[in-house]
Amino acid sequence: MVQKSKSHRTSPPDRAFITLPRLALRILQLLLALTIAGIYGQDLHMASKHNVSAGPRWVFAEVVAGLSFLLAGIYLLPFVRSFRTFFLDGVLFLFWMILFGIFGGLFIGRDCSAKSSAGNCERMKAGAWVDMVGMLAWFFSFVGGGVMWWKDRHGSIYTGRGSVA
Repeated sequence: MVQKSKSHRTSPPDRAFITLPRLALRILQLLLALTIAGIYGQDLHMASKHNVSAGPRWVFAEVVAGLSFLLAGIYLLPFVRSFRTFFLDGVLFLFWMILFGIFGGLFIGRDCSAKSSAGNCERMKAGAWVDMVGMLAWFFSFVGGGVMWWKDRHGSIYTGRGSVA
């Protein structure tokens, strides 16, 4: 029996090279969703405490945070191949972009020197910057998932038959 030499073949990529950054990104997305839920949830709590209707911007922020937490949590499960549903990352990227546009426009350029609401203003400014980081995190997972989906559809770069982690 003749055995083929495998010394000329390129070794496949280390799964840790793909898995560890993906897990770090999903954990970051979970933490950002929790942070946003807490920042904007404080205002919703105060509004309900004073019998004031909740602003639609704050409700949208909580919905985006909830969807992000749910999707990132599902994607952290080891058997879920999240690149096959990378378009959902794109939808959440758009939601985070809208969120950053709303709260960035409201609070980033605002002067927080008034003593009566300085803490609240600074908290909302920080929330807007967290929105931007969340937007970028979902953008990177969208692009990375799209690249992995394309590679999976077009075969491995090594043999033409493989699958992506």
